[in-house]
Amino acid sequence: MGLCPDLKVEGVDYKFLGIISKNREEWAIADLACLRSSITIVPFYDSLGADVIAFVLNQTELTTICCEVKAIDTITKLKKEGKVEHLKALVAFDTVTEEKA
Repeated sequence: MGLCPDLKVEGVDYKFLGIISKNREEWAIADLACLRSSITIVPFYDSLGADVIAFVLNQTELTTICCEVKAIDTITKLKKEGKVEHLKALVAFDTVTEEKA
């Protein structure tokens, strides 16, 4: 699906996947899947502010984030404001309502 494209950093290829969530089963499953697929996770604390999230997203050029539903508003707002350019996909750990979609 191309959710974690190769990114060359100082001559080394990396694949990154962001996770914004409190500890939960889905967090562990995503982590194990990344370990199995040679993908480096970029964990975000759920207490980080929007500016810090935007900074890390831009530094790592993340294209995909796995998140709990309460983080979706922050992420979509950053994307709409043009503060993150590489982000393309969200993988929600919870059911997403019409108003969040």
